[in-house]
Amino acid sequence: MKKFVVYSASLILVSCSGNSEPEKEITKDTVVQEIIDTIPPFESVESNFTTDSLILPKGFTYKVLFREEFDLVTRADGKKFPAKGSHDLSVFIPNKMSPSTKGMLYISHETKYANADLGDGGGATIFDIELVDGEWKVVSDFRHVDFSQVGGTNRNCGGSISPNGTVFTCEEVWAPNTSYLWADGKGHTDTSFQNGRPLWQNMGYMVEVDPYTNKAITKHWKMGRFVHEDIHFTSDGKTAYLTDDNSPGIFFKYETKKAFNYEDGQLYAYKQSADGESGEWLSLPMDTLSLINCTKIAMEKGASMFIRHEWLQEINGKLYITETGEDNFDWTDGISAGGSVPNYVAATLHLEGNKYDDVFGRILEFDPVTMKMRSYLEGGFYSDSSGCFSNPDCNTAVNIGNKTYQVICEDINWYDRGRAGKEGEMNKQFFNEVYFLDMSIENPTADDLLRFAVTPKGAEGTGVIFLPDGSMILNIMHPAKTNPAPFNRSCTVLIQGFK
Repeated sequence: MKKFVVYSASLILVSCSGNSEPEKEITKDTVVQEIIDTIPPFESVESNFTTDSLILPKGFTYKVLFREEFDLVTRADGKKFPAKGSHDLSVFIPNKMSPSTKGMLYISHETKYANADLGDGGGATIFDIELVDGEWKVVSDFRHVDFSQVGGTNRNCGGSISPNGTVFTCEEVWAPNTSYLWADGKGHTDTSFQNGRPLWQNMGYMVEVDPYTNKAITKHWKMGRFVHEDIHFTSDGKTAYLTDDNSPGIFFKYETKKAFNYEDGQLYAYKQSADGESGEWLSLPMDTLSLINCTKIAMEKGASMFIRHEWLQEINGKLYITETGEDNFDWTDGISAGGSVPNYVAATLHLEGNKYDDVFGRILEFDPVTMKMRSYLEGGFYSDSSGCFSNPDCNTAVNIGNKTYQVICEDINWYDRGRAGKEGEMNKQFFNEVYFLDMSIENPTADDLLRFAVTPKGAEGTGVIFLPDGSMILNIMHPAKTNPAPFNRSCTVLIQGFK
């Protein structure tokens, strides 16, 4: 019996003539490929807190497509240099003529260091892939994405493809001054003004990239300056939701004044109602000084404060946000500024005064219609103590056999308190896992998670997407350099077996 798998990100291809209206829409509801119905799609693997390789379920295989330092990246002038690392966001951009068998992969680099060859700070790489004899293969050079036109970038984290077919990449950075970015010569070596601003005020934005020219187009000042982690676009081109990887952090919404034009719009901050059953969007001032300090302004207006929002994914009309948590934090400054504490934080995480402790984090569910935000899945230990779900980060969605699964990657905050097992804590090593969650479960617990992968020592899994045939792309980010190759450097792997 045949069922379906879909793209994990919404894509819209635009006309080459430059028309503002989309020519052809490709969404996760309409682009489908057949795969065999298997429920569940795999048998959970066991936790492993010593592995220096990638552990997958029986019947699944991987191969490396792109690797830090090992592969050479080609600049626009034709010169080649070792690839940057810290692979994070993955985006598949389908070929307009053969969308199911050809396309480009965009990989972001969450880096912040000096690099005279490929540009200081963050970065991204684009390359072509093609389905050949049932397997995706790299069929081009690895192409450098040039961010010089926008004054450089820093720590390119999550992001998404926009309804206009461009890639929006998040700068996950909060630079309080230019010295922070200079980093004693190890970071940005050009500390001059960029875009008429001090360098530190030029970092921490949404950056738009044209994947066909391999160049950044613009920084979207009106989407605010904060610790950008991820963005979700509505298909009508009118709204973008933005997450803030800070504690306290704010949940933002950006509404365009004209559909599909993201350069002009209004920024809002979310405030949860006291009972947690609804909320409201607080309009923020749009002058330059306010946008540079939009988190502070939002708290002064009473916005809800969150505990490091990571990625977000729309599933069945609701947004699922990974809130990664933080150990033993004090929100005195935020509360004094006017920020409000979400009801679930006050009810379950409060210690004393303005101090809280959020060891494991959670998945939040946000309904854009009712504006209700609730804890959908709390992190913590399995009931039989066989595992621990902690500090979720990257998430996406896939349909397999009449079911929708949320795919969730861990990025544990530390190796203690049971998050990396006794072995990990004893050896002071980080280990992370990748899970599938059946989204038909209304109120899931950690026991409902299917463990799909254990990443190599030191690494987090991130950038999960699914290609048209159901193959998975997974980035192995910052693994321990003592691991054997290939998992001693960041890399992008292709995983097959959903058949």
